[in-house]
Amino acid sequence: MSIFTKSKQRYRKKKLERLGIIPSKIDTAKLYGDDHGWVIDYSRIVPESIIYSVGVGSNIDFDLALIKELKTEIFAFDPTPRSIDWVKEQDLPGEFKFFPLGLGSKDGEMEFFPPSRESSTHFSPIDRYNNKNVETIKAPVKSLKSISQELGHKTIDILKMDIEGAEYDVIDNLKDQEVEINQILIEFHHMYKGISLEDTRSAIDKLNSLGFELFHISDRTYEFSFRKI
Repeated sequence: MSIFTKSKQRYRKKKLERLGIIPSKIDTAKLYGDDHGWVIDYSRIVPESIIYSVGVGSNIDFDLALIKELKTEIFAFDPTPRSIDWVKEQDLPGEFKFFPLGLGSKDGEMEFFPPSRESSTHFSPIDRYNNKNVETIKAPVKSLKSISQELGHKTIDILKMDIEGAEYDVIDNLKDQEVEINQILIEFHHMYKGISLEDTRSAIDKLNSLGFELFHISDRTYEFSFRKI
């Protein structure tokens, strides 16, 4: 990592601290999946835990690490075509259960803008390149309430969301989803045009009001880990 990158990360972390966004220190936090991983409170996870990994893209290092190290199943979701095709090409363990479906604030279809690179899987509901002439796609999404009820889950032990800007609407409606969640891992996309750091602070405030405690922020300052108090 370059000195310039480290300096940018320190600057972003200082901005978060000035907004009062400071994680608690816990002894049971651990990174799973190395560079493409997420930090969880492993003390709350057993092989029977229900884990939703929403936003597969083209990387499942985190998911495979949990399957290997903690012997869990993963319920993975992504509605975008490049990700679906990528998953089909992988040699996956039986514990990885994939659904070509996205997470939204309500059931229906969501419009997605394509990434700038053909090789990227990062479709987003946010027009982050301000290119109105680009060809969008529509893909199926369901609310957390609908998904959990269809799968028969009353509790989700980990909800990981990397959904390219749609996380804010999901958080806005979280209190109405009728499912218990013990940990939430979120990549906030305040680096996108049209999404501000204040939007992220507001989302964190809403999670705090629902009883979630922030216990980790990645060095990149985009991935956040929360646990229910």
